[in-house]
Amino acid sequence: MALSNQVKESVHSATEALRDAMAFAARAERPATIHTLADILMRLESLECMDNFIERFEKQAEGKESPFPFG
Repeated sequence: MALSNQVKESVHSATEALRDAMAFAARAERPATIHTLADILMRLESLECMDNFIERFEKQAEGKESPFPFG
């Protein structure tokens, strides 16, 4: 099941807010705080990519798509 548009939009908003937080944190916060914000940001940004990846494997398992992307 693909991510809904509402989830995608919410994740995008959260990503923008975290980028703002990181910009401010880079000036005044401890490295552990910055690291944690960066980790959360990375996970949010990879969410849609991973969802597409999993969906592709599910289609392959059902026999709907060739396992070879170029052939």
